[in-house]
Amino acid sequence: MKHPAEQHVMYRSNGEGQWFRTIWESQCPSKDVCGLKCQGIDGHMGCHWAYKQDGSYAFWKNETDKDLDENIAGGWTPPDHDSYVNPADKYNDYYMKHSSSSEVLDKDIIKSLEMGISPEPHASIDTPISEEEVRQLRAEGILPED
Repeated sequence: MKHPAEQHVMYRSNGEGQWFRTIWESQCPSKDVCGLKCQGIDGHMGCHWAYKQDGSYAFWKNETDKDLDENIAGGWTPPDHDSYVNPADKYNDYYMKHSSSSEVLDKDIIKSLEMGISPEPHASIDTPISEEEVRQLRAEGILPED
């Protein structure tokens, strides 16, 4: 298992004292020559891949996958091309799709979370918005009035 700091971890509350911990698989660290970061999970097989700002599908050779065609170097395919890979077709390969959740039962961890203190570095805490925060956002015009 990877060191937890390499993975995205989130604690979330239902606002009634119940907490859940979700951990996502690490994102592949590979980058293409233009700086695009692969959107697959760390250690995946097949080409590295990402989508450019213009929507083009970018791909480049995964040196760790010895079964890939030796002639593959990389490239990108615009959305209007016949061989374009639609993002919906890559959904199951996207690193943020790979997660697992469990309920937090440790009372000391729950106490820390209720105070906004994460039990591990780099983990995020997600809680429901309070009524006071809703009033403030409405007063600022960010949320509409009921």
